Amino acid sequence: MTETIGFCQETRPENCGFVLFGATGDLAGRKIIPALFGLCSKKLAPKNFYLLFAGRTPLDRPEFESRLAAIIEKSEGGLSPDCFKDFLDRTEYLRADYESPEFYARLAERLAALGAKFGAPRKHLFYLATPPAAFGLITRELRDSGLLSPPGDRARWSRVIIEKPYGESLESACALEAGLKQAAAEEQIYRIDHFTGKETVQNVLALRSANSVFDETWNAGFIDHVQITVFEELGLEGRAAFFERMGLARDMMSHLLQLAAITAMDLPASFRDTDFKTEKKRFFESLKRPCGSQPGQAVRAQYDGYLAEPGVAAGSVTETFLAFKFCVDNARWRGVPFYVRAGKKTGLKRTSIDLVYKKPAHGAFKDMDTGPANIFSMNMQPAETVSFSLITKHPGPKLCFTKKTMGLDYREHAEEFAAPTDYERLLIDAMAGDRTLFLSPFEMRFMWEFLSPLLAAWQGAPAQDPLYRYRPGTPGPAEAAALIEKDGRAWL
Repeated sequence: MTETIGFCQETRPENCGFVLFGATGDLAGRKIIPALFGLCSKKLAPKNFYLLFAGRTPLDRPEFESRLAAIIEKSEGGLSPDCFKDFLDRTEYLRADYESPEFYARLAERLAALGAKFGAPRKHLFYLATPPAAFGLITRELRDSGLLSPPGDRARWSRVIIEKPYGESLESACALEAGLKQAAAEEQIYRIDHFTGKETVQNVLALRSANSVFDETWNAGFIDHVQITVFEELGLEGRAAFFERMGLARDMMSHLLQLAAITAMDLPASFRDTDFKTEKKRFFESLKRPCGSQPGQAVRAQYDGYLAEPGVAAGSVTETFLAFKFCVDNARWRGVPFYVRAGKKTGLKRTSIDLVYKKPAHGAFKDMDTGPANIFSMNMQPAETVSFSLITKHPGPKLCFTKKTMGLDYREHAEEFAAPTDYERLLIDAMAGDRTLFLSPFEMRFMWEFLSPLLAAWQGAPAQDPLYRYRPGTPGPAEAAALIEKDGRAWL
């Protein structure tokens, strides 16, 4: 439910039960459990709310509580004893056997009891933090056990959140979708990409729509090019089995395309599900694929030392870095190149979107070197900031130009530090039944259609697009720099 108060719109989650499948897995420990605890500790969770964690690992109550404490202690907010006690009071653990009808019968029994205890009956949010191969199986068993209620019943609803990767290829993604649709209706499926919940990403559209000074220049008439960067300081961190199977391109492409869409889509008529997704779809349909069959349009690389990582296959050609260029064929962006790069062990953690403006082509100083171009930068990591660089006259009798920067820090005041994180925000939306920031079937399919030519080129003609090397701590290989420099530009 969304309520408007003055200049604010507040999304309020409904009372419900939250069921986490794969509760003892890596994703649950790194992202979901800390987000659930954050919602409770920040008083953002529904008043009548309970948690049932389901995992294959056998755990008694003390072992379960100890595992939760260890996870939350390592999270960004840390562990508050009072909040943790309340969290535990709302939480149960159930050993899972996803293929057993008996497990779902026990699950239904516990949900009925917990729903009555906490005053949240017959409303369930199921988060599938499992391998994608289990998505169809779990949703079918939920349907057959009566836990997946028919859509459209506001008094009794069921929603299913699935996490990327959405398959490993276009074919497997389509098969995954078909399996889900056998049991659940589209309005019950929430495809999460946590980048869409990041505060700075949310503010891209807010800044454009609420400040005409930005959107009026957010086009090919003023913008020279756009850069999107997602760098990670860390390497595999024990996830070799997953990464060897997926590689960086499969792992990151959804994130990269979502950042591009939020940046470059036309403003929707409203920030509601249908209008929002309609404009994203229009943007994706106008986006030209990176031509993997054309050498130099995409660069892939692997950091030195990757082959020595535990669990990595000898001679692995899995990429840990990707850079590519694409263009958009619409009136707003025609002629403006987009340069995208992402990598592991590429120096300090950094996620940013940079719009580089054209230099003035007229006026009194058109023949002078006034310095660098204006740059509008939106940073998601390590800090959530927005900055705009200006060229001004340097104080003094000489006519000299200098660069100054205007900045906005989203976490400047105490109450802003208590704002929900990306996962917290998306969980609130799912509990409220707001699918705006979740991906549509079209977006999932487009991501694979966009990526497949690259993957096919790397596999079919590796000599044309070789796997380059780069040293850990550097921003990728020299070939990535050449990708943009041959156009007379440079990475920021």
